[in-house]
Amino acid sequence: MSTVLSVLILILIMGIMITLHEFGHFIAARIFGMEVREFAIGMGPAIYKRKRKEDEEGNPIGTAFSLRAFPIGGFCDLGEDSESDNPRSFVNKPRIQRCIVLAAGSIMNLLLGFLVTLILFLAYVGGSYQTTKISALADDFPYGNQIQVGDEIVNINGNAIHTYTDLRIFIARDTDKPYTITFRRDGKTFKVNNIERTLTSENGEPVIGMTFGHWDKLTLPRAFENAWYTATGYVRVVRVSLSDLFTGRVKPTDMMGPVGIGSEINNIVTQEESFGDVVSNLANLTALLSVNLAVFNLLPIPALDGGRILFLFISFLLLKIRKKPLSPTVEGRIHGVIFLLLIGLIIFVFFNDIMRLVGG
Repeated sequence: MSTVLSVLILILIMGIMITLHEFGHFIAARIFGMEVREFAIGMGPAIYKRKRKEDEEGNPIGTAFSLRAFPIGGFCDLGEDSESDNPRSFVNKPRIQRCIVLAAGSIMNLLLGFLVTLILFLAYVGGSYQTTKISALADDFPYGNQIQVGDEIVNINGNAIHTYTDLRIFIARDTDKPYTITFRRDGKTFKVNNIERTLTSENGEPVIGMTFGHWDKLTLPRAFENAWYTATGYVRVVRVSLSDLFTGRVKPTDMMGPVGIGSEINNIVTQEESFGDVVSNLANLTALLSVNLAVFNLLPIPALDGGRILFLFISFLLLKIRKKPLSPTVEGRIHGVIFLLLIGLIIFVFFNDIMRLVGG
């Protein structure tokens, strides 16, 4: 039963994120008067489709809306890869408008991540939240002459620390080298270099002889501030993860796809926690995934929105240099080839998720 529920929750989360992403493209295109050929929720064969209208000459106008069989995606067909004489066509609109339309999907996902996070914090206004202040030091802590209880951590190894989540991430990440940590005390900051990892907690997480059990009252302004830093922190998590992947710090087999996400959802659903905690954990996961989708789509890789934005700049440069922009047909072929490679990556991640579940 929990597996079925987890699959349904995964479909719901992915459906919301992808629909909002495509709606961002759609509404931005409509604002600029662009032709939108089709707005589809899901992929594969259409279960329901409202066809486009026709003008007096029999030419298709308006937008076709469709619901498709597989709830694993969606699309907003703007005719990006085809040449057209239609002044409302995507390829005939100013480049700045095309850039905004391409970025609008990711902007919607970023907004979703922030709003979900904000709602979670607003729900706890009047309660308390865990800060980055030190609540206790180990008896054998070797830096006690420099660091005191109540000091607030604001930077670890060059990474700004705004929330307790930031603190956990960057303490856990840099266990292979000493820490350089900046603290704030009485409004002034100071730095302590070469802090070694001195202890390991019962659950195996790395710690450095400090306990962070200090809680402050969550006010309304602090709720907005924490929501902002948490959402932007998710952006940084994606950036750091990609950096670790390309530098070899983590392996490609550590990547997680829909099956792995479904497994995480199942873990949340089956934990012996209150209904409120389960909803909160699922909401946090949704915010993280939505921001992840936004950042990934803005990467300058062909077939992604970021890649299409990159090609707009390349085409602009070619127009200035050789007085002729890049052909939409040629660009479409490049996107098509890279899209096939991305499909291969998705299959690899899917297979790896399955093997991880079977093996462990």
